Amino acid sequence: MTTQATIKNVRLAYMHLAEPHAAADGAEPKYSVTMIIPKSDKEQVDAVKKAMVAARDLKWGAQAPKGLRSPLRDGDEKDEDGNFIRPEEFRNAFYVNAASKRGVDVKILMGGKIVNCPPEHMVSGYYGSVQINMYGYDAAGNKGVSAGLNGVLITKRGEPLGRRLEWSEDATQGAEDFGGVSAPAAKGNGFDATSDEIPF
Repeated sequence: MTTQATIKNVRLAYMHLAEPHAAADGAEPKYSVTMIIPKSDKEQVDAVKKAMVAARDLKWGAQAPKGLRSPLRDGDEKDEDGNFIRPEEFRNAFYVNAASKRGVDVKILMGGKIVNCPPEHMVSGYYGSVQINMYGYDAAGNKGVSAGLNGVLITKRGEPLGRRLEWSEDATQGAEDFGGVSAPAAKGNGFDATSDEIPF
């Protein structure tokens, strides 16, 4: 099993790829993005789970502790008052936060070529394919698995988050050429796990 996965053509949120961003006061600034993965997209959900299990086993082997924190979160989670914690765009979806201390390679398709993505196309609400690497951590009493961010390919325009999304195309099909030339769909990542259960 491998700790790496490529999550294809999913909606991206909380995108901080041009400059590092601190998630909280006093936190270390990082380059980061959140992938919103529809629960119906079982192939990609399973790819995330498989990488999570590989990272868990690599870190702890057969002695993995119970109650590990999972990077795969439920977008339909509610607070104590019964209100959704995440905004509407997260309904019926899982989400994964991925981050890197170092700048990551962000690409886009323009004029039939994959080139460096200009900051104006690093928009929360656009779609992209994201390369991640899962790893286990044990620090300050916290134990779990996190997603490291390796790189991003912006694949399709989308309504910036905060607006109502009206999307008529299948967001998991193909990549849009921002230069106006069509291109083939992104290739798969080869994972074939079938479990529907979050492994942590």
